[in-house]
Amino acid sequence: MTPQGISHYMQRMQTIAFFSQKGGSGKTTLAVHAAVAAEESGKRVVIIDTDSQKSATTWGVARTTATPVVATAAATDLVRVLDAAREEQMTVAIVDTAPHAAPDAARIVRSVDLVVIPCRPSAFDIAAVSGAVDIVKAAGSRAVFVLSACPTRSPEVAETREILFGYGFPIAPVEIMERRAFARAVATGRAVTEFESNGKAANEIRMLWEWLQEQMA
Repeated sequence: MTPQGISHYMQRMQTIAFFSQKGGSGKTTLAVHAAVAAEESGKRVVIIDTDSQKSATTWGVARTTATPVVATAAATDLVRVLDAAREEQMTVAIVDTAPHAAPDAARIVRSVDLVVIPCRPSAFDIAAVSGAVDIVKAAGSRAVFVLSACPTRSPEVAETREILFGYGFPIAPVEIMERRAFARAVATGRAVTEFESNGKAANEIRMLWEWLQEQMA
């Protein structure tokens, strides 16, 4: 995203970063799906992909529509890109972050209004949560947890929720279940709300976005 030829009108823009210290947490999947849900609710949305793997960027290229806008940027350029997004009158910016600890992590979480930490109900994911929590707390940022890729009728889901509760951050009441619809939608540059609008996965994503909006308020 570049500042050339943009309006100087400035307005309040909500900024959200999906942040995890472990790959495979569902971070990018949640970021792109939340972006589409936000757009469907009437927001002007930009996804800022700061992950070197550029998965969100690849998804954006595969889309048949021009929105939501996907901008690829280094974490060091995030503030500049967010400023450009505000000038372009975007109302929501969703940042997809790299999955590993890096000096840029603190910079990112300080630059947004809300940090979303996805966590699968597995021992490895739970163990990785503490690193993300430490970074968020050191930065003085607001954060929430989202349980992602949850197996159906798994006792680990309730156990994970109980462990996350101990960190003191709000936990999304809706759990994002492990569903094939997510992989199928992403493979074609879509979100589940576009791929299977009335499906269970689509309903979960819409409920998640509504809850995130409440947290932003």
